[in-house]
Order: sequence, then C-alpha cells, then structure tokens
Amino acid sequence: MSDNRTRVKPEGAVSSEISLSASKAMTIFTLMCERGEPVSIAEIVRGTGYPRTVVNRMMATLVHHFFIERQEHTGLYTVDPRALHLVNKALSSDPLLNRVDLIMRHIANRTTDNALFMIKRDQHALVIRRAEGISHIKVYGSQVGMNLPLHCGGAPLVLLAFSEQAFIDDYLSRPLEKRTPHTCTDPGKIRELLGQIRAQGYAVSQEDLFEYVVAVGAPVFDDRNRLSGAISVGNITQRYPPERIEEVRDILIEEIGRY
Repeated sequence: MSDNRTRVKPEGAVSSEISLSASKAMTIFTLMCERGEPVSIAEIVRGTGYPRTVVNRMMATLVHHFFIERQEHTGLYTVDPRALHLVNKALSSDPLLNRVDLIMRHIANRTTDNALFMIKRDQHALVIRRAEGISHIKVYGSQVGMNLPLHCGGAPLVLLAFSEQAFIDDYLSRPLEKRTPHTCTDPGKIRELLGQIRAQGYAVSQEDLFEYVVAVGAPVFDDRNRLSGAISVGNITQRYPPERIEEVRDILIEEIGRY
C-alpha cells in the first residue's frame, strides 16, 4: 500500500518526506494567492493540471481548515481572511522582519523614496516588504509578492552577488532574461559586476530592471553573518545623479548597520 508520500533529496543532500496531498493543496493555495481574485474549480483544474476529483478534494480540505472560503453568491473561491490573519500574526513576531521594517522606515524617511526588501527564492528575488517614502515622484515597478530576476536590479544583484558560488554558476548557466535594453545578459560581465558588488558592499542598478529607474541595493545579514536579504531604494533617473546615488548608498549602509 502507498502512504501517499515520496522521498526526495532537496538542496543540502538531506532526504525528507514530502506529502503529495499536502503539496497539491499548497500548490492550489499558492495559485489562488497569486491570482488575487475569486477563482472557480475549473480555473484551478486548468491552472494546476490536476484531475477535477483531486481539486475538489483539496479544495474541501482547504475550506475545512480555513485557508480558503466559497462565496455563496458566486460559487467562486477566495483566500479566507482567517488564513491572512494567521500569516500576519506569525510575521508580526518574526525578528528579521521586525528589524527590516524598522530599517526601511528610517531609510524611507531619510531618502523620501520607497524602500524594498527582497529575499532569494529559488532562481528569483521575491519582494516581501515595501516602505513608502514621501517623495511626490513614485515608482511602482516592484510590488510585494513579485518575483524578479537576480541579474538585474539593486536588491536582486546583491542577492546574487552574496550567494554561494555554486548557485551563481548554476544561475549564470541558464538563459538570462533581457528586461530592458540596458540589462546585461553576458555571464562574464555579470561575474565581474558581482565581484565588484561583493568588494564594495552595495549594488547600483541603472535602468536594467525597469527603464528610467535607478536603484541602490545593500545586503542584510543576520547575527551569524548569513545573508538574510537585501534592501533597495530608487526612483527615476533624473532624481538619481551620481551624488544622489552616493548619498542613498551611505544612508542604506548606515541604517542597515545601525540595527
């Protein structure tokens, strides 16, 4: 008899038991979160490729445990507010995020521009925090929940630069997306840039992730000097001449080092 589990070897070569049923349920829940709007059973079937009977069973489980709910007037499914409450409750006690929120508030106040915190997830930079500055000029290219490439952008480049060499080699062996005419996709030139970022402790993104946008990024390390993520601040190119880049760089490094 099958126990509906399979053994896999994740990174680190440590075997782990993964429940296939739980994985399917989480895949469905993730799809619903990413859609950000009510969805039907048929849409879940198309989006996951799972048989309808499997989707029905997984959806019923998620409803039972208050991860999702069914709208009576439409029959569509949405994320249950109780699940969001639990996530927010857990995040509010996370020491890293509490520290990052404090740092970003100070950075946004001093620079008046938006600050972003990103972490590395698989082959992408995931935006998980955003602090709004009071500048009248706003850039909304990067939003919380977005996955961005690692070879362009202030914070993503920092995440890549301070990754293990094996990860960098693997990432640069893959096809690299050219987000703008300024995006570098030459692995050799990117390696040189990453070395420069490690040496100086920050990255400057010049329109390589979004056109007309400049960003300055710096790493955030934990108390054991392990990379936790990266914070970036930026705005349109006209607002970021060389002297402004240096000013923002100094603020980033100072505030990250202070907390």
